Amino acid sequence: MTVDSMKSPAVADGFARRHPYGSWVEGHGDAALSSNVGSADLAFQRWFRFKEAYSPRLVAEILDGAGLPARRVIDPTGGSGTTALTCSFLGIDCDTVEVNPFLADVIEAKTRSYVTSELSEDMALVLGSPSTAVDISRLAAAPRTLIEPGVDGRWVFGSEVAARIMSLHDAIERHSRPQHRPLLKVLLGSILRDVSNVTVNGKGRKYRSGWERRTIRAADVNDKLREACKVAIHDIVRFGARTRGTVRVHRGDARTTIQTLPRADCAIFSPPYPNSFDYTDIYNLELWMLGYLSSPADNKALRLATMHSHVQLNRPARVPTFPSISLARTMEGMEGVRDRLWHRDIPAMLSSYFADLETMVLSLQERIDPGGAIAVVIGGSSYAGVEVDAPGILAELAASAGLPTVTRRKLRDMRLSAQQGGRHGLAEELVVLRA
Repeated sequence: MTVDSMKSPAVADGFARRHPYGSWVEGHGDAALSSNVGSADLAFQRWFRFKEAYSPRLVAEILDGAGLPARRVIDPTGGSGTTALTCSFLGIDCDTVEVNPFLADVIEAKTRSYVTSELSEDMALVLGSPSTAVDISRLAAAPRTLIEPGVDGRWVFGSEVAARIMSLHDAIERHSRPQHRPLLKVLLGSILRDVSNVTVNGKGRKYRSGWERRTIRAADVNDKLREACKVAIHDIVRFGARTRGTVRVHRGDARTTIQTLPRADCAIFSPPYPNSFDYTDIYNLELWMLGYLSSPADNKALRLATMHSHVQLNRPARVPTFPSISLARTMEGMEGVRDRLWHRDIPAMLSSYFADLETMVLSLQERIDPGGAIAVVIGGSSYAGVEVDAPGILAELAASAGLPTVTRRKLRDMRLSAQQGGRHGLAEELVVLRA
């Protein structure tokens, strides 16, 4: 497989049109390829809504522009499962890695085959389960604001709502077939924010305006889950006969798990950006309420298995093996504004982030067949006026390691933080490397 050019737009042409992929993305819209806007309403993708995701069209363009159809793809940071799901529609096998156990279930749920009658039966058993008494104390190790009475009169879930969520989770474990549990947990997870007192975005969560006056009951939890189940069944029935590539979900730290994967023709992924967002915390509600976390130790272990993209956890700093002039200049710039940084560990985080990214790319170099592609969607960040050109630094590190850049394509301008003016000034790019 060779990578000579990126065709744009390519989705309506080539091999993509000859698969059920075409009907799946029909009416998708013209939003930015790196944005989930529009694609969030596609079948399967709408089961759990993500803000941080790229479009299936981008995956198809990368594959179509690679010259020859791929047989196997690697996505080392699975996230919302866009790469895996798109490959599934295109009849391409995909090995994807995801460290967050809830997101790993999201990917499995979207890419599995289902017997509709059996799935409907399990959904009915779960929805019809009685609101049995549950031991809320099993969430004693969770953040104290999670369940009413919370802290200082603030809580995320009312006690009645929390009890019903936990009861439904227990019913999924007791009454559903093992192959249906990831999907049912994902659907239950998809309604948690709607029945909570908070909203969640890339920077964490905040309380809704007037949340104290909202009344959410156990019956509302059931109603919302029933609607989510209907949507899922509709999508499964509509696309149940699609061409299906085999998707394997590997749960673990991408920095080490990549080395265990089978060889592939190309890699397509988007790592967390070096923007100080704690992506574990963003899914805090789902991780605690659905039993993925049971102790602070679990939470810490999960955070330690993620890339150094934030400063919320103290851990040893790392330095890339190969040189990058842009990274060296960035680190010099950080030293010059150290007294203005909102956290003293930001320089160490940035150095460690690019060391992690280098580790992942070098591991992919060993897994991708010669002439294949490593396609990375990556965006920059800015601290105290010092911009971090993540796409450029990646390209320089890769070149130093013997991986030339085939394509650098700007996808969109991202907005700076409000503290830095809020203007659009950070480039998000597709960087394609030749293996």
